[in-house]
Amino acid sequence: MKKIKILLLLALVSGVGNAFAQQVSRSDVSKIALSIWIPDDTELTPDAQKMLHNKVSQIASRQGIAADPGYSRFILTANVVIVEKFITPTAPPKQAYKMDVTFYIGDGYDGKTFATCNTSVTGVGDNETKAFMDALKNIKVANPDYRKFIEQGKAKIIAYYNERCDAIIRESQALSSAQQHDEAIYKLMSVPEECTACYPKAMSAVAVVYQQKIDRECKMYLAEATTVWNAEQNAEGAQKAGEILVRIDPNASGFNEVRKLSQQISERIKALDNRAWSAQQKAIESKERLERERIRAYRDVQKAYAENQPAVKYVIFW
Repeated sequence: MKKIKILLLLALVSGVGNAFAQQVSRSDVSKIALSIWIPDDTELTPDAQKMLHNKVSQIASRQGIAADPGYSRFILTANVVIVEKFITPTAPPKQAYKMDVTFYIGDGYDGKTFATCNTSVTGVGDNETKAFMDALKNIKVANPDYRKFIEQGKAKIIAYYNERCDAIIRESQALSSAQQHDEAIYKLMSVPEECTACYPKAMSAVAVVYQQKIDRECKMYLAEATTVWNAEQNAEGAQKAGEILVRIDPNASGFNEVRKLSQQISERIKALDNRAWSAQQKAIESKERLERERIRAYRDVQKAYAENQPAVKYVIFW
């Protein structure tokens, strides 16, 4: 009989316990997340736009701002204005640009500015792109002015969440009631830890939403696996059912029913093929030790939801 993936079923039978441990790094959780965004209609060439995006990301990272993988309503962006363009009196002549670069933190949905910071740079190159990139190299990401700029933006964002906390939680509860659990989790997980008046409430709310999500998924996957197993009670059916059952979070309220089905499948397969199970059991336990903690699971849902959203057309500040 061919080898089957029954070890995943055994993990369900053995009840190895909670797969998630509270081991999240505070430095990861505490960073306020902003979408780093550079509009396409700047005066820069595409390569120079990418370089400006990198500079903005570096500034954010140095000041404890996390880059949101999706489209947060709060953005860190920059605008470039060409102040002067001239040709150098050299042989061969080169293009030179003097530019003002203004950084913004604000609400990209309504165009409200929270903080700004300006710097001037000059660059020289054989062509326009090289001159732009030479200028952008002169943006010093360690400039101490950026710290004040970032802190001002952070303070405004924290105030936004603290003031709108109850409304955010109500919105997430409405989304969860409509079975839009991932979006609800995304909203709640967007509350930064620095928002001390809101963050604990958001974490309590997200635990409820996540439980509703995994309970619903448990019912769906259990019904699907049961149908598969009833139709094909052999090694191949066990493998198919097992691949469905292992998607179920062990903390789902209906997990005892999952264990029962898993036990039935396990007993049937043992009767068909009485092989040694110890090595497989060790593989299961190893897998369980690698499961991520619960808050990380919340963040996985948040990230997946964000990455699947269509591009947002932000309102610019200038």
